[in-house]
Amino acid sequence: MAQTVIDTAYNQRKRLQTGRSRTTALVVLGLLVGLGLFLALGVGKSDPNTVPTCDGHTMTRHSACRIWSNHGGGGTYSYDEMIDREESSKGVWRIVGFGGAALAAVLMVVSATKLNPNRPWGTAVNAACPRCRELNLREKVTVHSVTRGRTTHRYSGIVTLCTPACGFATIRQR
Repeated sequence: MAQTVIDTAYNQRKRLQTGRSRTTALVVLGLLVGLGLFLALGVGKSDPNTVPTCDGHTMTRHSACRIWSNHGGGGTYSYDEMIDREESSKGVWRIVGFGGAALAAVLMVVSATKLNPNRPWGTAVNAACPRCRELNLREKVTVHSVTRGRTTHRYSGIVTLCTPACGFATIRQR
């Protein structure tokens, strides 16, 4: 199982250096920003000229709408009260949309810095590589998970890697 944890570390380092993780994260988060803005500006957009409806029928200024609800909020509502009800539901979409877009934008900044392909994998080790004798060793706690049915087995250790050209790798328990 030690070799599997080492292979997981190799794959993590390779994924970081290719920049694929960063690109994927930025694209997905960019789409979430777009979705949030659509919810806030499209779905949550209020139009003061929109005529309220009651049970699929357009209301007039002198109409009343009777709403039956087991969860509270039921009753009889005038034309103006129905406009207020629709406006308040639009406000929720604006809050959800702008809040989601802001959160996704913050996560984009974090992803852009943390998943930088120029950022080295792991932390530097103050020792020479036993194979190439260079000071290129880096180490990181690595976890490999295997799920079978409802059971998940986790194998972990501190993996030390040299450069891909050297190929040195070792693992020790933490």
